Amino acid sequence: MISASPRRQINSEELERLYSSLGRGVWHLQYVEDALNTLITIKHEVKTPGRIPEADARALLDKHRGNTLGTSLKVIRAQSLVSPELLDDLTRFKEERDWLVHRSQTSHGDLLYTDAGRAETFTRLEEFTEEARRLQTALLQDISTFVSAAGLDVAAAENMAAKNVGRLRGGA
Repeated sequence: MISASPRRQINSEELERLYSSLGRGVWHLQYVEDALNTLITIKHEVKTPGRIPEADARALLDKHRGNTLGTSLKVIRAQSLVSPELLDDLTRFKEERDWLVHRSQTSHGDLLYTDAGRAETFTRLEEFTEEARRLQTALLQDISTFVSAAGLDVAAAENMAAKNVGRLRGGA
């Protein structure tokens, strides 16, 4: 018979790692949500360049940014705005997001008292963040493909975005 893993309280370094991992996951979740809401605004609301004034497009983006991930996925699904594969990935990601935000403490709180449980929890949190990064990239690529097909200069938009980020970081 295999003995149970020894139990002990999580130490301060592990607790700091837990909080950092949770925060990193939520932060990257928000990047996915923003990319998803940008995609909805561009592909569902704006559709073609110049169809609506920029201020109206920004207002629509702000409106969609108020959506939950689930609401945004309903729009994506109803309007067929992404491939079925990406929709499946986003749906699985939402399930993991629900775990992270709503159930991680109750489902994994006791597991933090064992080495194996801590490892499982930290791995799951790291995988969530990596999946968020992958999905953000996939959504941005989908947006890029769409706007490029509409005749917009994606490289010029990326340059402008890089300059804006540089300015936010204190650059010229």
